[in-house]
Amino acid sequence: MLAILSGLMLTGGCVAQTKYDDALAANRRAQMEIEQLNEALRKLRAENKDLLSQLEAARAGLAKLQADYDALKAQYDKLKSDYDALLAKFGGLSNVAPMPLPEPAIALPKDLDEELRKLAEENPGLFTYYPKYGMVKLNADLTFAPGSDDVNPNAKTALHKFAKIMDSATASKFNIYVAGHTDDIRIAKPDTLKRHPNNWYLSVHRSVSVVKELSTAGLAQARMGAMGFGEFHPVAPNAAGNKGNVANRRVEIWVVSPNRFLTVAGDPGPAVGGDAK
Repeated sequence: MLAILSGLMLTGGCVAQTKYDDALAANRRAQMEIEQLNEALRKLRAENKDLLSQLEAARAGLAKLQADYDALKAQYDKLKSDYDALLAKFGGLSNVAPMPLPEPAIALPKDLDEELRKLAEENPGLFTYYPKYGMVKLNADLTFAPGSDDVNPNAKTALHKFAKIMDSATASKFNIYVAGHTDDIRIAKPDTLKRHPNNWYLSVHRSVSVVKELSTAGLAQARMGAMGFGEFHPVAPNAAGNKGNVANRRVEIWVVSPNRFLTVAGDPGPAVGGDAK
């Protein structure tokens, strides 16, 4: 259009200046639109290229996932095959008699163990026997009055039976530890405090009373030892507010071999420090 208008003007044609200006502005607008369209086209081509790259990456990722799936499926098939083989083998053994369970571990000879089991069965609540440790536990509430270390008649009878068992040929080579325990209830009665100032004293005094009773029943004093742990080794939680627990009020009688007795016979040999005489 500009070329035509310019030609008319050169050949003497009469074109209004305003029309020329309008045509020139329209041409400029058209050029701008063309440039904008070209820019949009370049952007679309770039976006298309990115999308194609992403598509290729997605295809590659899908191919890897497929390969991983195939590998895992192969492993699963192998494991299932092995499992089926083991199951078939186990099925063939289902009619075989199971192996007997081993006997529970015991710390003492079988005949002594059986005698202590029988004693505990004959005195339920008073005696509890623990074969794994070779230990008989006395319920303190059934052995002593509260705050007392005097053994009651029923407990004396049971302790005499225990002493008879420990004087048997099999048991005669074993020694005995008697260990007293209390709960966390503090001693408060004035008369009791005179005899037992605290739970340490009460636990030791009860152990000594049991040792004395076993000695009266015939056990050699040299085979026995007495100790007390007070409230510091509970077997169950005490009630809040120093209200104790019956399970913690107990006297344990441990049957131990001579090599576990905490003393030595005769001269103990060379020593370090102490009196050189």
